[in-house]
Amino acid sequence: MNPTPEERVAAARARMAELKEKFIERTQGELQTLRSSFTSLAAGDSAALGTIVQLAHRITGTGATLGLDALSERAQEIEKLGEALAPAAPPDGAMLARLDAAIGALAAELGRTPRAG
Repeated sequence: MNPTPEERVAAARARMAELKEKFIERTQGELQTLRSSFTSLAAGDSAALGTIVQLAHRITGTGATLGLDALSERAQEIEKLGEALAPAAPPDGAMLARLDAAIGALAAELGRTPRAG
C-alpha cells in the first residue's frame, strides 16, 4: 500500500525533526571544541584557528539547511571573524574579544533552540 501525501509529509517532518535533534546534539559538542580551540588560539596556537573556522562553517551550512537560521547566522559570524584573522599573526585583544563574544552568542542561541519531543 502506498502512503498518502499526508503520510509522506508527516514522515518527512518527523525525519527533519530527527535530523535537527541530532544536529543540535552534535553542535553542543562542537561548541565545547570551539571554546577549547578559542582558548588555544588566545594562548598563541594559530593552528586552532583552522578548527574554529571549519566548525563554524559546518554549523553555518547545516543550520541553514535545517531551517535553524538564527543558529546559522551566529556560526557565520564566527566563521567570518576567523577568516579575517591572519593565520600567521597572533590575533589582537579586540579581535579575540569579538570572537569570544561571537562564540558566546552561538552558545546562547543554541540554548534557545527548541528541542524535538
